[in-house]
Amino acid sequence: MIVCSCQAVSEKRIVSAITQGACTREEVTARCGAGGGCGGCHRRIQSIIRDLTIRTAARPALAEAQDLAAA
Repeated sequence: MIVCSCQAVSEKRIVSAITQGACTREEVTARCGAGGGCGGCHRRIQSIIRDLTIRTAARPALAEAQDLAAA
């Protein structure tokens, strides 16, 4: 799905930029161009960053809980 219409950047490309180290909307723009036009997608980009950050932070805790439950 296209998130940034001005630059024709998909959610997949934005996620890729984030997983490669972009932590802010500005860094995402620098890596893939998303958010570099009108700014209408800025909130969506920030939401994607937040969601991925939460999911990534939760993974180690989930793995630890599963290990404890298995023991």
